[in-house]
Amino acid sequence: MTLNLYVMPIGGSGVRTDPRGPKYLSTLTGFQWGMYDYGNEPACLVGVHDIDVATDTSLRGNPDCYGLPVNLDQAVGGATSTVQTALESVNMPGTWVASTNTWRQVVRFVGAVCQFAQRYQGMANAQWFTGGVTLATTYGSLPVAARNNIAAAAQSFGFDTSGITGASTLRQIITSAGSQYLSMGLPLFLAGVDLHTG
Repeated sequence: MTLNLYVMPIGGSGVRTDPRGPKYLSTLTGFQWGMYDYGNEPACLVGVHDIDVATDTSLRGNPDCYGLPVNLDQAVGGATSTVQTALESVNMPGTWVASTNTWRQVVRFVGAVCQFAQRYQGMANAQWFTGGVTLATTYGSLPVAARNNIAAAAQSFGFDTSGITGASTLRQIITSAGSQYLSMGLPLFLAGVDLHTG
């Protein structure tokens, strides 16, 4: 069984008549797949089992769909700037990615920040990146409710929030949350596959 992974936009409003799902859901017809949504943000990580070459090529041909290699244990290497840009374009921190990182480290981080964003979504039912908010936006400039919900979401996982100050950027906070999720060994199963080990 092979799992192919893609970062792509997500569609749907989340109500019963308009469920959230991968933008290219119609392309996935007939395949077993799973999805991590990036909270209420318009992006997701999708895992598809045993996808054929033609469908994989079709997905990768979309400029807003980034397909990862099947071998996640190889180094990112020369694709570093492409990976950074792909993550940053959907408001996921990407500047940490270096050529020596493996693709599995990238996927695990994306999965971890999706888990954190989902917890925030469950508590606040809101987006981070609206009204001009970016990864460079400081914690202190966010509305009080957003600050409280970010702290509550982090603390609900048992993360250390003592380093968050008014000057901390969303990039720093989300990166820290993803790193702490991984260091605590919290679960990352997508479409029945453990992303920690493959």
